[in-house]
Amino acid sequence: MYDLSALESPQWHTSQTVIYAEREARLIESGSFVLAISNWTGQRVKEYFGLSQDRIFCAGGAADKIFSPGTPSSAVMQELGLETGRYLLHVGNFVPRKNIPFLIDVYAHSRAGGVKIPLILAGEGGWGNVTIAEGEGVRVLRNLSDRSMVDLYRGARALLCPSSFEGLGLPVLEAFACGTPVISSNAAALSDTVGSSGILLEPDDHEGWIREISKLEEPARVNELRKMSSSAVRKDWHDIARVICEFYRRISEQ
Repeated sequence: MYDLSALESPQWHTSQTVIYAEREARLIESGSFVLAISNWTGQRVKEYFGLSQDRIFCAGGAADKIFSPGTPSSAVMQELGLETGRYLLHVGNFVPRKNIPFLIDVYAHSRAGGVKIPLILAGEGGWGNVTIAEGEGVRVLRNLSDRSMVDLYRGARALLCPSSFEGLGLPVLEAFACGTPVISSNAAALSDTVGSSGILLEPDDHEGWIREISKLEEPARVNELRKMSSSAVRKDWHDIARVICEFYRRISEQ
């Protein structure tokens, strides 16, 4: 179970996603055990369905081992038309819960206040009439390989993640793995995922986001956030697999 957003906020999703979530709900109501992507999701499942704790197990998540600190490839930077350390980054599909219109708005105000580096939106697909007007510093990059994504994270001044809802926040883990500074909302599971390794703001704190984005013009501030990011505890998918195997052992014994 990644999250309950399709059950709690169906307007954020396609009808197919809602149908899938309803089938999951029926499985849980009929007695299935639940493997949650985060502690936060596990707690929400417990509350929503009124389950006992022994029905729920938290798997967690991890960045692939390809995501690691380093200098971005100059060839990739040139191909994408970017300069290392000279852009802000958002990673994710263009769906309502990603809060992208809000991000573009606070970026525009930051740009008017003196922030000149572009905002790169790396993603594709989506639904919910999320419109993105490119220009005025906003660029969209689609169909990027994992290898290019590593370079994109490494070269970013910071990852911006203003989501109003996340069951985990995988881009945050990928950014941490690359040592990239993170400014994130504190919504849903993001508080736990980010912890003390990044800056946490309310997803609708307009002035707070403008202030933190503007501070990224200060090299000392960027270095401070980079140290915070590099302090994040990293897990790999083998760690997660061991947890999942323990989950299967538990339910098979029962």
